[in-house]
Amino acid sequence: MPRHQLTNQEIIRTVRHHQEEVHRRRQDYFFGFEPLDLPFSMPIPQVHLGHIQDSCNKSTAIYTITPRLEGHKGAYSEEKALRGDIIFTIYEQWFRNHNVDIDFGNFLAKLIRIEIPSNEQKPTIQVITKIHKAWCDHVEACLPLCVRKKDSRGMEIDDPYSEVHGAFGINRRQNMYFKLRPLFQALIMIVDTRSSESNVIVHLLRTAIPSKLSAPITFDDISPKLESDMFPHHEDIEIVTTTLSSAIDFITSLESREKAAFPESQRDPSVMDEQGAAPGYNTRYAKLLGYTGPDIRNSSSTWVKLAEGEDLLPPLTLIVTRKMTAAGMIDDPKFARYRRSNERDKYMLGTLGEPLSPKSNPLTAPHDVLDKDKETKAADPLEKQLEASV
Repeated sequence: MPRHQLTNQEIIRTVRHHQEEVHRRRQDYFFGFEPLDLPFSMPIPQVHLGHIQDSCNKSTAIYTITPRLEGHKGAYSEEKALRGDIIFTIYEQWFRNHNVDIDFGNFLAKLIRIEIPSNEQKPTIQVITKIHKAWCDHVEACLPLCVRKKDSRGMEIDDPYSEVHGAFGINRRQNMYFKLRPLFQALIMIVDTRSSESNVIVHLLRTAIPSKLSAPITFDDISPKLESDMFPHHEDIEIVTTTLSSAIDFITSLESREKAAFPESQRDPSVMDEQGAAPGYNTRYAKLLGYTGPDIRNSSSTWVKLAEGEDLLPPLTLIVTRKMTAAGMIDDPKFARYRRSNERDKYMLGTLGEPLSPKSNPLTAPHDVLDKDKETKAADPLEKQLEASV
């Protein structure tokens, strides 16, 4: 059967699909493979700049309290599985359609892991709040380090290949669009130590860190409200215990409230995330797939419109695949829509109606070409890093 020639609109959708996949892989990576580890005590250590930009454009921080796990493979596996379940649950609720903003790392949360010496030495609410404020201050102080470097004449210079800031690197060219949100500073989520893969319980905490919110945060409408003895000496007015799913909905509604209250603070929709590459990256990528239309512009959330009755096919990543293939979970209803992900892959590869062949994947080709100009990272090496980190 001859290869299906994609139309210009289909190619634009292909580029958006690829960005969705990269976005989810990035979130999976920072949740499941390389979470930000902060110490039980001050000061905040130096971390790679990937964590600095990854803390921006998030609605909240999720804190997990973890005892030192060196040499305890069983405990380490359980803790890692829990983080995988958390990011899976969040992404399923957060990614609802192709109009969601995925540019410049926009997402619901940044996961931060606090390592404690032992189970007997658990941090109090006051300690966690202090750590969070210190981290927010650290992000604000380090963001200027993410900008493009300049030579003695004031001309921007490229980073050397040896300068790596995490598996995904950083977007130096458009660092001005990475901002720490007021809601991120004002509200955090703490995972309850009783949580398991199938039952994640969280605490929502108002930090009292000064921030420019449109209105105070109240917990009156949260349901269910659960009991917990993780923080026995605290004021109920500042913290509430609930399910992860309810917390996600609550934070999402707060973020929508803030966007509606301060439309002037939102990013200009004409700004396009170039993934750290030179201007015009998305158009050049599309042309490698046969695109012949005008330059691609504006936020990628404006590129794709779902047709009436069209199913949403979310990105299929390593964490999702492993959860699907876990014993007894392959027929779980929550994975139902992923069974059509192979069809999505065929669509992305321009092989509708043909058997899918990994060797026919053109998505790696543009990266190989663009890497020569230092404009982006290839997908294949990252996959190897993810596999090696498991």
